[in-house]
Amino acid sequence: MKQNLIKYFLISALFTTIFASPFSANASVNDIHMSYLYGGTTSSTLENIDRTLGAIDTATPEFYNLNPDGSLKSSVDKSLIEELHKRGLKVVPFITNHFDRNLGQIAMKNRESLSTQLVDSVVKNNLDGIDIDIENLNYTDKEVFTDFIRLLDKKMPNDKTISIAVAANPNGWTAGWHGSYDYLKISEYSDYLMVMTYDESWKGGTVGPVASLSFVENSIKSLLNQGVDPKKIVLGLPFYGRIWKDDEKFGGDGVPNKSVNSIVKRHKGKLFFDNVSKSAYAKFTVKRTDSPTYIGGKKLPEGNYTIWYENDLSLKYKLRLVEKYNLRGTGSWDLNQADNGIWDYYASWANGEHNFIDSENHWAEKDIMSLYKKGWIDGKTEYSFDPNGDLTRAQAVVILINAINLDETNEAIPNYFTDVPTNHWAKRDIEIAHKYNIVNGTNPHTFKPNAKISRAQLAAIISRILDYPFNNMNASPFYDVQKEHWAYQDILKLSSKGIIKGKEDGKFYPSEYIKRAQMAAIVNRASKDLEKYQITK
Repeated sequence: MKQNLIKYFLISALFTTIFASPFSANASVNDIHMSYLYGGTTSSTLENIDRTLGAIDTATPEFYNLNPDGSLKSSVDKSLIEELHKRGLKVVPFITNHFDRNLGQIAMKNRESLSTQLVDSVVKNNLDGIDIDIENLNYTDKEVFTDFIRLLDKKMPNDKTISIAVAANPNGWTAGWHGSYDYLKISEYSDYLMVMTYDESWKGGTVGPVASLSFVENSIKSLLNQGVDPKKIVLGLPFYGRIWKDDEKFGGDGVPNKSVNSIVKRHKGKLFFDNVSKSAYAKFTVKRTDSPTYIGGKKLPEGNYTIWYENDLSLKYKLRLVEKYNLRGTGSWDLNQADNGIWDYYASWANGEHNFIDSENHWAEKDIMSLYKKGWIDGKTEYSFDPNGDLTRAQAVVILINAINLDETNEAIPNYFTDVPTNHWAKRDIEIAHKYNIVNGTNPHTFKPNAKISRAQLAAIISRILDYPFNNMNASPFYDVQKEHWAYQDILKLSSKGIIKGKEDGKFYPSEYIKRAQMAAIVNRASKDLEKYQITK
């Protein structure tokens, strides 16, 4: 069986508090980001590829269909293959039965010949593999479909990829077309499963999200519970939405994500984000006097409409699941429907950048990401850093102990502070910091680990670590920090090095509680010296 090199994420399990994140700052780049190419001309497809900024590494065009007798119907575009290869992309085209159950079943009866035809075409046309998108078979076809994948695996050269588009099945259905997949077995015969985690709401169905976060996540869990290797799972993302007219009995036509904003703007509608499903939706009214709007060649009649779709925020939540569950990568249907505004983020994420959703464009974003990459800080959740949230004394100590790499895992933990029990998540770091005179208690044997930390307290702790000389510095640059202040020397030392700064009014506000973003900025400015001045035991 084909086995590609797999880059593994290192999953962090540092803490069980709300300060923890399940991701390691040193997580590797996931190694497959494929997208289906459906419709469009060769030139328009290449333009869309170029707009992805390198986020997509595998192109999956529709080169193969089925003849009525179940044999291969080929429409290979050699010029497209050449251009995609020039751009450094792998070309793994898909074969489809267009949801035609009868045609798919005929093809499965012809599986010996069809598998040979596919392999021969892949090799002949210098393709990088094949994606099997045979949908809507029945549960009674499970064994023959599995055998078809086995035959492909047996015949395909080892340097070629076999991927399989499979239905998302969060509920574990065993009947109908969901039951046609032996997920575990076909994953063993293939390089990866492209899980179609979309169409939660479908044409003719109830109005709702195309891919709510819970639907997507439960689909992943279902596969993992069946024993499928997470590195055999590629998460499918929808680059389309669905539209319903309020009084329509059979709605849910597809609409490209790239068209939603212009449609809503034309009809003076509104955009919304549902925080439960983590999905975007829009509402608008088509009036008799409005300029016409066409979707899928059909003119929208007068009435009230709802579109559920994916925007950059909803996609970001889904991308986090790839990291959370250590999956192989992402797939998408289909590239020609994508909103081009997603690619800056998608490309940086695909290359290993973990940007917290709530810290994008924040003044301290670079500081936050710098410390995250060093492994010194984590988010409060896999999605958020909470830059404007308060920091506790325990959290501050853990960050600084990480920064100076002070580790005594092989030594017994002291028990100086009575309010830091043995099972406290930061017990070891707090006691080690006290042992080396980095922190003091608020009273003898009392640390108050969950209390908020002030700007002056943080300055004092960092100053004790770096131990800069005071050298009779000039007057304080801050109106509210004079010689009688207990942290006067500490604050001036760090200020002289550019590590801490005051506010625009010339004050430092030493008693003000420090925010998580402020902590990140201060520690990042001190990072070179923190690494240099590691404490010697």
